[in-house]
Amino acid sequence: MLTSRKKVLVIAYIFPPLARAGVHRTVRFVRYLPELGWDLTVLTVAEPYYPPNSPIDRELLKKIPATVKVAATPVFRGVENLFRIKKALRGKHKPAAISQHEITKKAAATEAAQIADNHPAATKPRGLVQRGKDLITDLTSIPDKDVNWLPHAVKHALALHRREKFDLIYSTAPPFTDHLVAQFIKQRTGLPWVADFRDPWARAPWKAEILGSSLRGKAAAKLEHQFVRHADRVILNTDWIHREFTQHYGANLSRKFTVITNGFDPQDFTDPVMPPARNAKMIITHTGALYRKRSPEQFFAACERLLAQGKIAPHELEIRFVGGIAPELYRTFECSAALRQTIQVIPQVSHREALGYQLQSDVLFILQPGTSVSVPGKIFEYIGMRKRILALTPAGATADVVRDHQLGPVVDPEDLPGIEAALNQLVDEYRRGGIASPSVNGAFKKYDGVELTRQLHHEFLLSLEHGGRG
Repeated sequence: MLTSRKKVLVIAYIFPPLARAGVHRTVRFVRYLPELGWDLTVLTVAEPYYPPNSPIDRELLKKIPATVKVAATPVFRGVENLFRIKKALRGKHKPAAISQHEITKKAAATEAAQIADNHPAATKPRGLVQRGKDLITDLTSIPDKDVNWLPHAVKHALALHRREKFDLIYSTAPPFTDHLVAQFIKQRTGLPWVADFRDPWARAPWKAEILGSSLRGKAAAKLEHQFVRHADRVILNTDWIHREFTQHYGANLSRKFTVITNGFDPQDFTDPVMPPARNAKMIITHTGALYRKRSPEQFFAACERLLAQGKIAPHELEIRFVGGIAPELYRTFECSAALRQTIQVIPQVSHREALGYQLQSDVLFILQPGTSVSVPGKIFEYIGMRKRILALTPAGATADVVRDHQLGPVVDPEDLPGIEAALNQLVDEYRRGGIASPSVNGAFKKYDGVELTRQLHHEFLLSLEHGGRG
């Protein structure tokens, strides 16, 4: 228990109004920690220095208490300019938001180029020039592409500490540059450090193809070990990641590890405006980005089969995708005229608007292929909505959350008959009077963001007792 207020330096590249993945966990902690006796200063990136086309949500700023100080710094432009040169050489750019019509129109034209781009090693060996480009990319992406923030972040953090006299450092990653900044500050000041891994890194299943045995892969393994060794406490967000870290690092270092799951902000659900008792059609909604392996292809195939067999009519179904869609997935939206009638693609919206779309829905949709260790943050908002969840995910952390709390059907993403059966069951239930809300079986309390912040408060106290010894 705190006998006096303590000062914390929060290192968070992703912080409002920047609305990249992971921002809501940080916002919840920053919102509720002051009530527990912590005075926070957030070190982050100034908006003019955000990467191009970064998602912005200014409404999130309303959740930050007035007592929280925010120090927003520039970034070093030199590395960014190198990336611009590299992208220009490759002819790549990040597309703006795109409608369903545009997705369907462009899918066929882009598919061949995407296949060639996604599998360059299969077409021809890398030449000397390409190996040189790859080396530059590796060197300028350690620990990640946000490393250009490092010089300014360290400089400003040390200046802030001279003025504020912090008691504790808290860093949240990805980007893992945040942890690298924190490690530098700990080494210079001796302050206790709590490192929050919102995702696995060096051995993350979805990064194996990207990192592998490359220079970046080797650097990730070495830096992750350094972070774990130097931090006083290490926060992981699923039991599966905790088990993997414990097996990798052994009993001695694992004494630092604890699990604080993702969750939801209860204030987002205090007084929802309830939709009509029953929608005119069954609405299935996915909020958040679709990218890499997070493809709805098998889900669409199951819908196509149900439509073709007459088990559901287009006028009975509406499928909403709220958020960005990566170009490599455009081709999956090529579908029959019947299915196309049911699909709505809604470009990225504010968090508040995304919650509104969830509230209007009968079923909330999770796509989490390719990993057993992580849980997408949106699932906890789905729990807050008390809506039935359809989860397409392999056995693992996400499946455990849905099954343990009886939130809805769980099907492997490649099990087409299983997806079809789950959809058919939901359609039958909808026709019999609507989709009943799940009991949630204790999930609402377990994933309450206020309670999760109390758990972080406890970890802060442990790190102070440890005294910054690492």
